Amino acid sequence: MTPFKINKLSMSGFTFPAMPLAGFLQSKYILLMPLYAITMGLDTIAIAGIFFATKMFDVVTDPVFGILSDRYETPWGRRRPWLVIGTLILMLAIYMLFIPAGQVGQGYLFGWLLVVYVGWTLTTVSHTAWALELSSDYDQRTNITGWLQVSAMIGMMLVALVPAVMEQLGSPTHAEKVAAVGWLLIILLPIAVFVCLRSLPEPATRPPEHIGFRRALTIVAGNWALLRLLGANAAITAAYAVVQSLFVFYVTYTLLLGDRTGFTLFFLMVGGMVFIPVWVNLAKRISKHATMQFAVLYGMFVPILLLILPPERLWLTAFAFLFVGAITSAHELLPRTMMADVCDHDQAASGNERMGLYYSLLQLSSKLAAGFMASGIYLALSWIGFDSDAGGENSQAMIDNIRYLIVFTPIAAYLLVLLLMWKYPIDRARQKELRRIIDERAGI
Repeated sequence: MTPFKINKLSMSGFTFPAMPLAGFLQSKYILLMPLYAITMGLDTIAIAGIFFATKMFDVVTDPVFGILSDRYETPWGRRRPWLVIGTLILMLAIYMLFIPAGQVGQGYLFGWLLVVYVGWTLTTVSHTAWALELSSDYDQRTNITGWLQVSAMIGMMLVALVPAVMEQLGSPTHAEKVAAVGWLLIILLPIAVFVCLRSLPEPATRPPEHIGFRRALTIVAGNWALLRLLGANAAITAAYAVVQSLFVFYVTYTLLLGDRTGFTLFFLMVGGMVFIPVWVNLAKRISKHATMQFAVLYGMFVPILLLILPPERLWLTAFAFLFVGAITSAHELLPRTMMADVCDHDQAASGNERMGLYYSLLQLSSKLAAGFMASGIYLALSWIGFDSDAGGENSQAMIDNIRYLIVFTPIAAYLLVLLLMWKYPIDRARQKELRRIIDERAGI
C-alpha cells in the first residue's frame, strides 16, 4: 500500500498540477495550432512539419530524463526539484507561444515549441512518476490515477470555459481567446505546484543497483506487456489527437458554429469528467485492460453522431459532444495506471524501481502519436485541397471531408487498441505475484 496516509484533501492538493498541465495539452492542438494557421497565416504543411519535427526532440530527452530522475536522489527528493524547474520553463514558453508579440514566423514557432516540450517533460514525468510510486496496490493505483484524471479534466474544462465565457460576453478573436487561456495557465501553474509540494511526501526508495546498460535494455525490450501498452497508448492518443486537431475546423466550417467553439468544447470535457468514476469502478470490478477494450469499443460507435450532426444546431451539437467526450478521461487514466503495473514487472526482473523511465516511455509514445497524427491531419487537409485562409469559402465537398476525417480515423486507431489488449498478460492476480517477488527481495 503506502507508507503514509492518503486522503481526499492530500490527493486533491497533490494532483492540482494536473489541472494546468492538462489544460495546456488540451489547448495546444485545439487552440494553438489554429492560432498559427488562421491568425498568423502559417502554411498548414509547415505547421504540420514543425509540430512533428519538435516531437522528434523528445525521442532523446524523455527517456534520458526518465533515467536521470530515477537514478539521482537530491536532499529534496528525486521528483520535486525537476517539477519546480520544469514549471518555470513551461510558464515562459506558454507566454511566448500563446501571447506572441505581433506577427511571427515558422522559426519562432519551432523554437518555442522545443522549449515548451522541455518544460513539459520535466513537469509531467516528475509529477506522474511520483503519483504512480504512491502505492503498490493494483486497485489503489487506479484510484490515484482517477484523482489525477479528475484534476486533468477540470483543467480541460477551464480551458474550454474561458473562450465560452468570452463568447457570451462579446465577439473575441481567436487570438484573444488563446491569450486568455495562456494567462490562466501561467497563473495556475506555480500555485498548483506549490500546493502539490506541500500535500504529500515522496515515498522512500531503495538505492538503485547497477545492472549494466545492455541488461537494462534487454529487460525493457523483452517486456511484452510494456510494448503492447505503448502501442495501445499511442493508438488511443492518436485517436484523440484527430478530434483535437480538427475540432475548430469541424465546429466552425462543418457545423457553422465558429462563434461557439468554446461552448461546444466545454461539453466535450464535461462528458469526460462524468465518465471518470465509470472507468475507475469498471477497472476495479474487472481489470484495467478489459476496461480499456470496453472504452475503445464505446469510442468506435459514439463518434458516428458527428457524422449525422446537422449545421447550426448548437444544443444538439453540445449534447452529441457530451457523449463523444466520455472516452476522453479513459485516454490518460487507463494507460497510466497500467504502466505502474508494468513497472512492477521490470522491478521484479531487474531489482530496480524505474518509474520515471517507464512513464517517460509512455509519455513519449503519446507525444509521438499525437505529433504524428496532428501533423498528418494538417497534411491531409492540405492534400484534400482545404484552404484554411479561405475558411467557409471552401467547397462543400472539402468541408464534408473534415467530417469524415474526425469520425473514421479514430475508429481505425481504436481497432488497433482492441487487438493489443487482447489477452494482456498483467491482470490483478499477476500484479500481486509481481509485488510478492519484489517484497521478498526487499525482505518485507
